[in-house]
Parts: sequence; C-alpha cells; structure tokens
Amino acid sequence: MNLEECFAKRLLVRVTKDAENASRSLQISRDYLADAARNNEIGCYKVVLILCYTSMFHAARALLFRDGVKERSHLCIPVYVRAQYPDLERLANLLDSYRELRHGVFYRMGISVDEGEAAEALRSARGFLSRIETIVGV
Repeated sequence: MNLEECFAKRLLVRVTKDAENASRSLQISRDYLADAARNNEIGCYKVVLILCYTSMFHAARALLFRDGVKERSHLCIPVYVRAQYPDLERLANLLDSYRELRHGVFYRMGISVDEGEAAEALRSARGFLSRIETIVGV
C-alpha cells in the first residue's frame, strides 16, 4: 500500500495539527518503554516486544499529530513516515518489522521471544523514541 491509497481508503485522515496530542503521544511512548524495561527485568520477553512496538507506534503517531494526520491503521503509519520523512526510512522499516513481529506474537501459535530479542527491541525502541523526540521537539 502507498500513501495515496492510505488516504483514499481513509486509513489516514487529514485533521488539524495538534501539538498537544503529539506531546501526549510521546509521553505514552515513554510510559510503554518504561513498562517494557520492567517486564524485561522479570523475563516477560513477549511482553517486552509488544510494549516496545507500542512505544514506537505512539512515538510515530506524534509525528502524525504534529503534521495534522490521524491514523486508522497500524499499516499506514510506516507508509506515511517513509513518504513524508525520507531520512527516517530506516526507522519506518524498523517500525514495520516490529509491527509484524507483534502481530505474530499476538496471533500465531508457538512464537517465542528470547532475552536477546527483547534486549534488541528495547534498544530499537529507545533509539526510535529519541529520534522522534528530536524531530517533534517536545
């Protein structure tokens, strides 16, 4: 799917730019990341991966709120980021890969996440959030 299709299917919708919701979304991202770190300490690695994706999702939503876009599809967020922020393509791809991993953990049987994968998810989510905070400036 491309950006035009996301808007045409109303999976992305233009709204008023909203710095307040951008800021809130970044705080939600920080909170999920903190929850992920606590779950890592007790060995709940699947939960770590899910929370890291959720943290990245909310950080990315901050960009959309800042730009005046509302999402109605997890799939279209990385599409938007790739199209509007070409220098963030690597982060958009990272978000998309964790979206797919999270989907697998939720819906496929027998998916496991080990300690190393959880640690990598935490590193990825921290870097993702830091980069988005710099761009959004909140």
